[in-house]
Amino acid sequence: MSSDSPAHLLDGVYVANVTPFRDDDRFSIDVDSYLAHVRWLAGHGVRGVIPFGTNGEGPSVAAAEKRTVLEALVAEGGGLQIVPTVAEGNLPDTLDLLAFLQDLPVRAVMVLPPYYFKPLHSDGLRLFYERVLAATRHPVVIYHIPKYAVPVPPELVTSLPVWGVKDSGGEAGYAATVHGAGKGVLVGTEDDLPARLLTAHGSISALANIVPEQVVALYGHVRAGRAEQVAAMSAHLQTVRAMTKEYVSAGVLKRVAEQRHGCPMGTVRPPLVPVPPTFDAAAAAERAMAVPSDG
Repeated sequence: MSSDSPAHLLDGVYVANVTPFRDDDRFSIDVDSYLAHVRWLAGHGVRGVIPFGTNGEGPSVAAAEKRTVLEALVAEGGGLQIVPTVAEGNLPDTLDLLAFLQDLPVRAVMVLPPYYFKPLHSDGLRLFYERVLAATRHPVVIYHIPKYAVPVPPELVTSLPVWGVKDSGGEAGYAATVHGAGKGVLVGTEDDLPARLLTAHGSISALANIVPEQVVALYGHVRAGRAEQVAAMSAHLQTVRAMTKEYVSAGVLKRVAEQRHGCPMGTVRPPLVPVPPTFDAAAAAERAMAVPSDG
């Protein structure tokens, strides 16, 4: 399908929301905790959630599990926009998940290209996304995350009838090229976030799992041109981000989120390993909430 107007379809702060797994034989998903976390996020001003992306451990989640969670998430409502990540690693499974999503009222779909074969010719990527576009009624956001997957050239994004891209690469000029061509951009990395938001419609934030109100505030400061508040909040969020990177990021996010809202957020699914028991979640939450006065 053709893309919708980038300025009106997706904007603001979206959360790359984490997935709570139980510490049982299969590391099953705790759906009740998943929904409780999303409810808490909804109460802190974010625009929407991006289920099963990188921080949501999407590649570790079976398609049947995703269907169960997404049905529950849509039924929950709550006013949040839902943009499921489709990262299935091959075309048939990608099309199957898109077919499941056809009748769900999601805002858009974010689609990662098959990520095993590198390097990949742009003609192959084009053929993949042409099949994706033909298979869904929802606007398509291309997922560009070259650190972990196949890079998607900006000229391919701009030439396809997609909404735009989640830019998790941060290459100089990438977002500006896509944005300048009239496509949408969601910033997918929090490095130099204020500057990158100038050529983007919004952000997809991992930190918003634990400090959603702060990420929303930063977005508002950038849009309003409040330079002092931008500098203060951005500097604080960079220290919070560094803290989350000391261990497995998703594990830290779960522990700190649990500390903030009190709902058990479980563990990570192997091959990821949980944060060590010595991790002080209460101290980390206190540190994350120590907002500068100018923020």
